[in-house]
Amino acid sequence: MSEDKRKSQTISFRLDTDLLNEIKKDAELEGMNVNALVSKVLSNHILWEKYERKVGLLPMTKPFVKYCLDKMDEKEIIHLAEAVEEDTFSDILNFMKGKYTVRDFVDIIRTWLHVSWMQHDIVHDNKAYTFKIKHDLNAKWSLYLQTVVTKLFHDVIKKRLEVRTTKNTIVFVFPIS
Repeated sequence: MSEDKRKSQTISFRLDTDLLNEIKKDAELEGMNVNALVSKVLSNHILWEKYERKVGLLPMTKPFVKYCLDKMDEKEIIHLAEAVEEDTFSDILNFMKGKYTVRDFVDIIRTWLHVSWMQHDIVHDNKAYTFKIKHDLNAKWSLYLQTVVTKLFHDVIKKRLEVRTTKNTIVFVFPIS
């Protein structure tokens, strides 16, 4: 069975009527059925949310992040990404799961992008997963993301990835083989 085809099971839940009505509204707004939305929410929880507080992640506003990065030069941003955050994210990945495939790594990045509300698009073919991210946080955020993700991917998967950046976008190409 391929990685993309996963087994499923049917289960039923008893939910408060108001909660169910809100879920239905959200599903309609997202252009998906209730089952798909609930699966997405539960997947996000399993892949990311259950670890957030345990590993010390904090929600930050875009203006806060942008302001902090604007106060730093490129050398400081690279140091932050390599020395501080790389250790933190390595600890997070080790806490979540000990060993990773490219697909696992991509799933975690995809979930992180989703929960952080960064606009993104993912294209998957037989050779790679390509992430196109639009963040509107300027070139320093692109540099930060490029440094963290490139180093983590190399350290965890032992492969190099292709990266293209602009002021407000970044593209990662994660090779499958």
